[in-house]
Amino acid sequence: MGRAERRRAQRNEQKAKTATYNFTKEQLDAVVREKIGDELARVKQEATEEAVNTAMVLLLTLPLEVLMDYYWKKSYAKRIPKFVDRVLGYYEMWQNGELDMDKLKDDLWEYGGVKLMEGDENGER
Repeated sequence: MGRAERRRAQRNEQKAKTATYNFTKEQLDAVVREKIGDELARVKQEATEEAVNTAMVLLLTLPLEVLMDYYWKKSYAKRIPKFVDRVLGYYEMWQNGELDMDKLKDDLWEYGGVKLMEGDENGER
């Protein structure tokens, strides 16, 4: 086998290893949309999970700090575990549909002076 034949055989072997696909613009756009859609859904799911985790941390830690610093200075070590259990119990009740979000918001407004409204990030006081 001569040098030219070896080179030709080597090129053909390389081409055989490399898959080549022909797509129309529409087909390529569809593939790209699908891949981006999958990745976008994954990123949204991760962001949602992170936001929920952050909200749960704040839901528990901020009230605990206030109770420890201002209300239960001497007895917080004894009271905090029961308080956390009750908060988590109410959270589970809300998850199970046993608590009404509108009623909770009304209580927050009536007793706490904070009104939460759709699209309002800061609330009113």
